[in-house]
Amino acid sequence: MSTSLLAHLRRNAAAYCALLLGLLVTAGATSYVQRGVDLRREQLFEDAVADGTVALQLRMDMYQAMLLGTRGVFSGSQEVERREFRAYTESLEVSQRFPGIQCIGFAEWLRGDALAEHEARMRAEGLPEYRVRPRLERPYHAVIAMVEPFDARNARALGYDMLSESVRHAAIQRALETGLPAATGKVRLVSELEGDRDVQAGFVLYVPLFEKPEPTTSEERHARIQGFVFGAFRMRDLVEGMRFPGFRSTIDLAIYDGAEAHEHDLLFASHTEHPSLQERVLRSQLTLSVAGAPWTLVFTTRPAFFEGTRSSHPTTVALGGLLMSLLVFLVTRSQVNARASAERASAEQQRLASEAQAAVRIRDEFLSVAAHELRTPLTSLKLQLQLLFRQIHQKEPLDLSRLERGVETCERQMTRLTKLVDNLLDVSRLSSGRMELQLESLELGELVRELARRFEMEAQTVNVRLEVDAPAPMTGRWDRLRLEQVITNLLSNALKYGHGAPVDVHVRGDEHEARLEVRDRGIGIAAEDAERVFDRFERAVSSRHYGGLGLGLFITRQLVEAHGGHIFLESHPGEGTTFVVVLPRAGPDAGAAKPPRPPDPPGPPLH
Repeated sequence: MSTSLLAHLRRNAAAYCALLLGLLVTAGATSYVQRGVDLRREQLFEDAVADGTVALQLRMDMYQAMLLGTRGVFSGSQEVERREFRAYTESLEVSQRFPGIQCIGFAEWLRGDALAEHEARMRAEGLPEYRVRPRLERPYHAVIAMVEPFDARNARALGYDMLSESVRHAAIQRALETGLPAATGKVRLVSELEGDRDVQAGFVLYVPLFEKPEPTTSEERHARIQGFVFGAFRMRDLVEGMRFPGFRSTIDLAIYDGAEAHEHDLLFASHTEHPSLQERVLRSQLTLSVAGAPWTLVFTTRPAFFEGTRSSHPTTVALGGLLMSLLVFLVTRSQVNARASAERASAEQQRLASEAQAAVRIRDEFLSVAAHELRTPLTSLKLQLQLLFRQIHQKEPLDLSRLERGVETCERQMTRLTKLVDNLLDVSRLSSGRMELQLESLELGELVRELARRFEMEAQTVNVRLEVDAPAPMTGRWDRLRLEQVITNLLSNALKYGHGAPVDVHVRGDEHEARLEVRDRGIGIAAEDAERVFDRFERAVSSRHYGGLGLGLFITRQLVEAHGGHIFLESHPGEGTTFVVVLPRAGPDAGAAKPPRPPDPPGPPLH
């Protein structure tokens, strides 16, 4: 952890403690309110589950009572005729009052040797196509002899031996053993064919019918059994008629045959998507006994349940607590900072005063150096012009050679003055971002050799050997004028600070970059000054011994970076300096990934 962060935490410790305490209280209050909302939601769900379970239980009890009443019709009559049975079932108004019942019927208990007589009797009653199916050899049969309402779908059930199918057989056997109503597990009703459009899962509820007197033991029941009054149920039609809070709008119900919820035992499901795919879901699973058969009921919530029971109270508490915590934090922090602000204001005033004094000193020193540098060529130019004026107005014949030397001196001083002014203008352009490059195809080695020839006379004057090594062409897209300015500044510095030692210029590169090295063997530059010499108005030596404004290397670096390149130096004091310029050959766009950094603020010139 940084020192500044530690200092900040120590300074605002009281404010942060108040904020932390407020957030903890807010979190606790929000959690408490949210728990209350969750408990209310869970209670609503539990109430709906209880209502749904009771509704289903009452419905099945009512249906059992209806079938027991139907058995009473058979018990109170010596023989129930088909017309009498139809009249009774019509009086029940089954389709309106008992939704989900596909049919009510009577399955006659027959010995194996009585099937032929039974078929003959049924055909004599007006059913010429009647036959028992499937025709299997067994001691007893439970054959459907009556079914109502007698329509095309239910007529398919006539003659069906219910003992031929294992699930129905088990329920019939249970009813026979106990003498109580017994429900089957999941079955396909005989009235449902494979090609029907609306095939539903179903079950059958059996009520045993015995001869009088009512048997009390298992042996007596087997001896006196006459048959079974049954109801065939279609599960979807049965459950869809139920009503309990939220059913199908916010709560789904799935019913499975058996004590476990297995997909292959699914009797009914109201949900359109699997509950596990929902983000949040409440689930309740319980077992209901329907005429001795266990059903597993699974209640699950829909997303609409959470939408309908959503409460804004936790959000309100959280936002209110957060705002109060922030308010306490800000008030505490403002009190802490108010005391520190006076100390910072005093320190800031001292800093600003110090910076102002430094800026005035920098300005004065720069103006002093600039005035000195500009005065020198102006003074020399003035003296030469005065001498020329006197020579022109003297009576003796003009000395042309002397006059020519004076004009050359004036030209040199004008060139020096122009260079100083141009440097100041370049600094202004670079600072304001108005420097524009005129790119063209240039061969760097040829340009370096051309400029080296211009410096031959100056090099001979200071007795310096200037050599250029450019073995291979190095062509790129650069601004000729600005690149000349870079090379000229580097050669001029090498000759100025080289102390008469040889100056070597090397041009190297590869397919992507060109590299220019200018090496002198002069005074060198200390390591601590290696980066500073590229700043504005900076120099590594005193202006008393070397002239200039300290702008040459600053302008050089800005021009190199404007081309997308970079410049650096390698030096050891007393052994000389090597300036290295690296330029992208494809132009500025292929150079550095970021634009050149802006000029640094002026620092004081070194003396």
